[in-house]
Amino acid sequence: MRILELTAHVQHFSRAEGRSATAAAAYRACARIACERESRVHDYRGKAGLEATGIVLPAVAPAWASDRARLWNAAELRERNGARGTNAGAWKHEAMVAREILFGFPAELSPTGRVALVDRIARHLVDAHGVAVDWAIHAPGKMGDQRNHHCHMMFTTRRMTATGLAAKTREWNSREGGGRTVAAIRATLAAMMNEALAGEGVTTVHVEHRSLKARGIGRMPTKHMGPGKTNAGRKRQARERSAWERQHRHDQAARHDQERASQTRDRAARGVSRSRDIDQREAQAIEQARTTPETTTTQPQPGRLKRLVRAITGRADRQHEPTAPARVDLERDVRATYQAERERMTADHQRDAKALDDRHRSEDRQLDRAALARADRDRVQEVQERQGHSAGRDHDRTHARDEHERGHRP
Repeated sequence: MRILELTAHVQHFSRAEGRSATAAAAYRACARIACERESRVHDYRGKAGLEATGIVLPAVAPAWASDRARLWNAAELRERNGARGTNAGAWKHEAMVAREILFGFPAELSPTGRVALVDRIARHLVDAHGVAVDWAIHAPGKMGDQRNHHCHMMFTTRRMTATGLAAKTREWNSREGGGRTVAAIRATLAAMMNEALAGEGVTTVHVEHRSLKARGIGRMPTKHMGPGKTNAGRKRQARERSAWERQHRHDQAARHDQERASQTRDRAARGVSRSRDIDQREAQAIEQARTTPETTTTQPQPGRLKRLVRAITGRADRQHEPTAPARVDLERDVRATYQAERERMTADHQRDAKALDDRHRSEDRQLDRAALARADRDRVQEVQERQGHSAGRDHDRTHARDEHERGHRP
């Protein structure tokens, strides 16, 4: 059985870090939200990768909360200073306006199963904490692991009541049991994922939320590189791939241009020579046809009686009238023959040009496949670097332990 380590991260959106709930919600849902607090529009409708999205609310929530823009604008507008003091009514500069649970799915889970699982987790959050939940399932990025379907589950920092956003959910704060809350939600995520897998008949995968230490495993956990280092590495790889592909496409295009120009020159030279030869042979054949003696046939002259009848009646006896010369139009046949040869020559040129174009297109497709293969190698290299980093940490820990034991030998 494959043990899948649960990938789940809980974060918050704070104004002190320059973040806003409206911008985050618009980005995750690939939507357009006009932020009333910032007086700006966050428009991510052109962003790709969104698979599904939805909002889950408590039963007592007002109807307007199902509108994503109104929900997160309400979350932003709710965070103001009180009515007293010099900054009364001003925006709270360090206010926490939203929280998010980011988690990945088992690759064996179907798209329908992912949506059903997310809806179930969202309803658990609503029932347990009374918050409004806005979730979005994203497809894997172009440069990442293509099995990495994941969910951004944003939820309010205040409980949703019939009158709107009310008291803060203090149970998520680290000073008031936030660690226990996060541990509980991780356990719930793993349990629900395992149930979803079992519901689809997948028995070869088990999602595990506990740490290696809690399971009694001495192996060091892999280190999460974080989005900053990951994106920097991917951008570097993308630049190198782009430079490689640009150079190869430039060289290939130059070679194709040379081959087409060479074919044009050869075709012109061979075409002139072959056309001249056809013209000469055609002229000779026509001249020979023109000098060929005509063959004629004559009929016996009618007798005296027949001539007398023809004179009296004014009609000729066509049966005994001399026939016109039976000349074959050799010149016309000759021209048709050599015209057909010219057409074959043109067809040969067109066939050669098409064959060259087909070969060039095939080479272009090979270069496309090579570019895709290079991107795949970059992804494999990224995984290997992470595994190598983890192995290095294991080595460092083993080396430190050996040094410690040698230092304490009697």
